[in-house]
Amino acid sequence: MEKSWSFRGVVWLLCGFFMLSLLVCGTNADPEYDDKYHPTKNVNLTPFIQYLSVYQCMLNVSEHCDEKYYLTEKGWPNLTNSDVDPFCKGGCAEHTKAVLECISLVKQDYEFADENTVPSINYTITKGCNDSDFPPNATFPPPNSAMRASGRAGFSIIFSVVSAVLMAYSHV
Repeated sequence: MEKSWSFRGVVWLLCGFFMLSLLVCGTNADPEYDDKYHPTKNVNLTPFIQYLSVYQCMLNVSEHCDEKYYLTEKGWPNLTNSDVDPFCKGGCAEHTKAVLECISLVKQDYEFADENTVPSINYTITKGCNDSDFPPNATFPPPNSAMRASGRAGFSIIFSVVSAVLMAYSHV
C-alpha cells in the first residue's frame, strides 16, 4: 500500500518550513545591524511599526542602571527617595531620558500601561533629580498637561460634528 500525505500533514510541513525559514532569516551576523536598524530609522507608516519601534527603544539597556530602574511598557518604575542618588547620579536618569527621547521620536503620543506619557515621565525625572525627591507611586504631571489623549479625541469628534452641521446648513 502506498502512503499518501494527508492535508493535515502537508499543513504541518508547510508551517514547519515557514517557522524554520523565519528563524534562519531572523539571525544576522552583521555587526553594524544595530546601527542600520535603529528604531528611529524605521519608516513609521503604520501603528504596528510605531509600537515595534517603541519596543525596540525600550530594549536599549545600560550597564550603569540596575534592572529595577529600567523603563518598560508598564511605565514609571516608581522610585523612592532612597533611589535618588543611584538613579540620578549613576547615569540612569540620562539613559532613561535617552530611551524616552527615542520613544518620542518614533511614537509621539505613546502612553505607558500606567497611563503615563513621555513628557510626564521626563518631567518627573527632571523634577525628582533636581529636588532629590520622587513622588511615591506616582509621577508629577508636566506643566500645562490638562489635555490628554482622550481630550484630543473628544475635540476631534466635536470638530467633525460641528463641521458636518456647518456644511449641511451651507447647502440649504
